[in-house]
Amino acid sequence: MLSIQKVILLLDDYHFNEFKNHLKESNAELPLKLITQIRKDEWLQKESDHLCKAVYDSKDEKSKKKFFQLVHYTFRLTSYLSRNHPSFLHHNISLIEQYINKGELQKANDIAEVLLDIAEKIEDFSTAIAIHKYYAQQAFITENKTTAIKHHQRISELLKYEHIVNQIYLYMRQNLNFKGKSSLSDKEMEEHLNFYDKYRKSESLSIQLLSRFAYCQTLNYLNAERFYSTEISEELDTLTDDLEKNGFIIFSFSDDIQLNVDYLKLKLLIHKLDKDELQKEAAALIKKREPLRFWKNYVNTPEIIYLSIQASYYLTHHCYGYRKDYNENLPKEIKTQIGFYKKKCEEILAKPIWDEGLYVRFINLNNIYCGFLILGTKEEIQKAVEKLESLLVNFQQIAFQRLYDALFATLIIGYFYLGDHEGIQECYKRYEKLTAGTSKNIENDVTIKAIYYTSQWQSTQRKQYVEKLQAMLKKTNENDKLKHVETMIRDMIQYFDIPV
Repeated sequence: MLSIQKVILLLDDYHFNEFKNHLKESNAELPLKLITQIRKDEWLQKESDHLCKAVYDSKDEKSKKKFFQLVHYTFRLTSYLSRNHPSFLHHNISLIEQYINKGELQKANDIAEVLLDIAEKIEDFSTAIAIHKYYAQQAFITENKTTAIKHHQRISELLKYEHIVNQIYLYMRQNLNFKGKSSLSDKEMEEHLNFYDKYRKSESLSIQLLSRFAYCQTLNYLNAERFYSTEISEELDTLTDDLEKNGFIIFSFSDDIQLNVDYLKLKLLIHKLDKDELQKEAAALIKKREPLRFWKNYVNTPEIIYLSIQASYYLTHHCYGYRKDYNENLPKEIKTQIGFYKKKCEEILAKPIWDEGLYVRFINLNNIYCGFLILGTKEEIQKAVEKLESLLVNFQQIAFQRLYDALFATLIIGYFYLGDHEGIQECYKRYEKLTAGTSKNIENDVTIKAIYYTSQWQSTQRKQYVEKLQAMLKKTNENDKLKHVETMIRDMIQYFDIPV
């Protein structure tokens, strides 16, 4: 029996209809035709030739070749169930118990055999453990010691996998805590990376994929230069491909690992692609996937990530608000796009979803919103500055150190566009005090320092700030990731006639 046949037989009516409707909405006509025929035959499943003829009206060699490609493709489409309904097999445990209690052992064993095969294939550990327990006890009752031991040994292996998955999540939550500090020595960072790296070659695919994501996420979280290396870029490409090919693998419910990998890829692409290429990639990575349905109950992280990417892009390529009449000369198309994203931020911020546990995400979204505001009029820039100052005061008891450099980068740009040198100086002092001894995003840190040095030179004309700007130019020139910051610094030097 083919794997797709087994999956369809194991679905209850709810999950079958969910899958069927998903195929309809995706215009997957042939997969829909295939699963409909499988469902119609129920447990009296026919051979492949019969299904082939039902789908293609023929069973010649050409049709059979297309049929088996369809079978493989349709099984991969069950990723919809794995991601949105990772417990879709569980009801079969109760069904087996019902048949056993009615004295229908063969029916129970038929379900158990098919269920175990699929549960093992998609790494639904809890279901696989339950079936191995069922078989182990059955073997014990029928005095088959060897078989009983074999099933208990497999249970131990699966429990070990479950434990490792939990340990990886526990380690990430403890050490990659967005509300915590991120100041670590190189030795401590390597300890984190080594923890994940040891699971890279696990026999479990879910453990492999999860550990590889955690490795890349650690480098991103700690603002490590290595994150922007060719090695990590290639790893993320490979990880994306592996997640796509093995989309049927079960992860924890409401863990959108593919979205997280997409975000890391987009973060790398921001500084590598031109405007049109970036927009194309962003649309492909964020919009091509239907959001997992659990997001209906929470702050829509996919939407916020997309807004974050757009804000970062526009700030990177249009960060010249210190120029006279800059906003008036901004192309109409760019203004329209920025206006659209501002409105989206306002809509999300107005939703009644910001409970006590979402302070950090609330602050982050406000910073994204302010990033769009400072690309607008003087009135909007002033609004952004006031909003950011309010956030720093009202949420000073909340641990959001990871957002400091991004928040202060937006704030100091706002003050700079307003020509408020006193505000810039005070902002820089607070930034240095609050981020002392912590790991900083190099792009934000260099931007903040360059604006501060430019402002100080304007105010004091002291040579030391010319020298500091020269050092900033050298630093950005040596780092491909900072080329756009170098462009901004050179433009400020030229515009303000700084003798560098």
